[in-house]
Amino acid sequence: MNSEPTPNWVSLFTRIGERAAALPFTEVGGSALRAVVSVPTGQFATWQLINGAFGVAPSVNMAPSIGVNYSTWNSKLSRMDDCVFEPHRIKDQLAIQGHADISVPATNWPVAEVPAGTPTQRSGAAPRPTLRDELREIEGQRLTWMKWYASRCISPIVVIGDGREYLHNQRKELLDKAPNWFTHESQVLLSEDSQQTSNPERMYFHPFMVFSPGVGNSRPWLRSMRPRLVIVTSWSSYTRKHRSLFAGAPHIILANRRVSSSLEAAEFTAQSTRSDQEQEITNGLQPQHGVFVKTFDEQVLIDNGDISSDDEIEIDL
Repeated sequence: MNSEPTPNWVSLFTRIGERAAALPFTEVGGSALRAVVSVPTGQFATWQLINGAFGVAPSVNMAPSIGVNYSTWNSKLSRMDDCVFEPHRIKDQLAIQGHADISVPATNWPVAEVPAGTPTQRSGAAPRPTLRDELREIEGQRLTWMKWYASRCISPIVVIGDGREYLHNQRKELLDKAPNWFTHESQVLLSEDSQQTSNPERMYFHPFMVFSPGVGNSRPWLRSMRPRLVIVTSWSSYTRKHRSLFAGAPHIILANRRVSSSLEAAEFTAQSTRSDQEQEITNGLQPQHGVFVKTFDEQVLIDNGDISSDDEIEIDL
């Protein structure tokens, strides 16, 4: 695959991922986009969507507030961490609480507020040395790679579906056999070899996460986190995940026509109203034969509390 030109379907999925990741996060009361992409097979589609999404720079730099718990880069530990800031002796700088010698700019630093109830003393893993070297080689990031990396970690792409090991094996196979299908930045970010990208307690510590549909059922703090894009690998996984899990993020739902739940997706989208944001996703796209894109909006409601893994979630739009 390495020497062959990039297939048209790869470029299509890359563009869809890029466009969806550029949409804003929807607050409670608003309507968030859901794009259902019907495909003959969903194999490898997830990682091409992520490849496109990684091409959009997240807007996460802000002025951190003193006393608030944020996920950010901790240069003392050389890894992502949950930190509280306090005043620093240098003007226009803030110190990380407990590390008075570590400072960050007071007005322009990548941080994401950690929701109340998130497990305390979460322990992230430092990027391996080879990954740090690869991050330094990204154009324009030799001296600021940690800030660039942190901005991707606190605004991650989340994959939700069954068969997490299978999905990771797909990722590794694509990176090995078809690296030219990915941008250099995506290759670096997807080379993350930590076993913790499926650990919900590591959310905001990695640029992508892979979760099972039931991951949010008893974790209200996780449901409050704000990824910039959610990719769901089947309609069944979409209907089984907690209604409030990452509800404000745009979703791309893959409907693999080899899977029976895709019939339910087809029936639902045939009866639903198109999303108000459909043009932002589909304008100018010419899907290949056998690929269809349908959209609808889902209202973002106040979190309705924990559910058991056996409860059925109704989609009430």
